[in-house]
Amino acid sequence: MYGRRGYRKPGGSFLDNVTGSAVLTLVAINVIVFILQIVLIRTRFGDVFGLTPWLVVHRGWIWQVVTYMFLHGGFFHLALNMFIIYMFGRQLEAVWGNARFLRYYLLCGLGAAAASFLFSYRTTVIGASGAGYGILLAYAVLFPYNEIYVWGLFPVRARTFVIVIAGIEFLNGITGGDGIAHFAHLGGMAAGLLVLRGDHRSFRLWNRLGRLWRRIPISVRFGDESPPDGAANDDAAKVDSILDKISEKGWENLTETERRILERYSDEHRPR
Repeated sequence: MYGRRGYRKPGGSFLDNVTGSAVLTLVAINVIVFILQIVLIRTRFGDVFGLTPWLVVHRGWIWQVVTYMFLHGGFFHLALNMFIIYMFGRQLEAVWGNARFLRYYLLCGLGAAAASFLFSYRTTVIGASGAGYGILLAYAVLFPYNEIYVWGLFPVRARTFVIVIAGIEFLNGITGGDGIAHFAHLGGMAAGLLVLRGDHRSFRLWNRLGRLWRRIPISVRFGDESPPDGAANDDAAKVDSILDKISEKGWENLTETERRILERYSDEHRPR
């Protein structure tokens, strides 16, 4: 799903949707860039905008750590990556919102780029697969018991599927020789794991700081905006319980009431 250079592997309503969806915007950008690659195939377009870590270090081509995510080595390379982004990214975006999904996507892509500095230092790496593997990881964390149909036939739970493909990528990375940057895939997954753990801990930190602040015997109230005594602490305890449930059973097992509590608490305590 990740290519290395040299190794080959409907209308207006769609455009209207792109402006409101990070997933559709990413798909559109990747398709447009792929068309540019075809048009400029006889130029150095791929060399300049693909990621070659040696060039980033020695020539300062720093833009490559981002632009490489939007280049692909062929139609099937593009189609598979866009399938992953669209099928699994839509559900993440529905839970997180556009901005958080886009941030997560780019950080996973940067994680894949970082792995390329270690394992593909003088090789040009292109493709959105690192970010795509990060999307698969997040999907497995939020929806661990959802079934993914392998080749459209065999149902496998998302968590099991991601563990298996991570193992396959590791083994293929060790053996090498197939022209695919397997460790870049793993770098995208590792970055995704760090982001998810960081977000979870950050949420808990703000939750705990909020409870400490409310214990200070000084309060400023405007009208009836403040909750009754004890209500804030009850909400904080509920949120802690919900976060524990997500860690153990996944987002999909939350009730509608629990999701609303979590969303409302997140909105109320988001840094302004």
